[in-house]
Amino acid sequence: MKKLFFAAVCMITITTTKAQKSDLKFQGGINVGIPAHNLGGTSLGLGLDLLAHYSLSPQAAITGDVGYTALFGKNGATTTNLIPIRAGLRFYPSDNFFVAGKIGAGFISNSGSSVTTTAYSFGIGYKIDTKLELGASYDGYSKDGTVGLINLRLGYFFN
Repeated sequence: MKKLFFAAVCMITITTTKAQKSDLKFQGGINVGIPAHNLGGTSLGLGLDLLAHYSLSPQAAITGDVGYTALFGKNGATTTNLIPIRAGLRFYPSDNFFVAGKIGAGFISNSGSSVTTTAYSFGIGYKIDTKLELGASYDGYSKDGTVGLINLRLGYFFN
């Protein structure tokens, strides 16, 4: 019974995906990061990212992103650099609103030392039009403890 159900779900997904226009889009984004967890020596952060967005249907997409965020140190402290490389999913419950989740690898460097972590993100967003979107997310980096920030993002689709 489970195999039959799984086969039916796969067939419906494939049929729906083939019937819809599937496309790959690329987006560039700028973000402002606000330290939220275990980043006490930092203030505001600024970053850039590149996102690939592959539509599976009007309601779902697969994403992949790579980015860079610099969290500036307080009172002369050094800058903390965050570089995430993640894959994720987006769900569109309406035409313009989406919820998203991503997971992958993250690299944190500060004062000449660096560490590789698990990078994850979950958030929401709103498509202003076919080219622009606004989003907010919590981005976490975890290895023997967790650091996290709240990101506010403006994205622009190139195609």
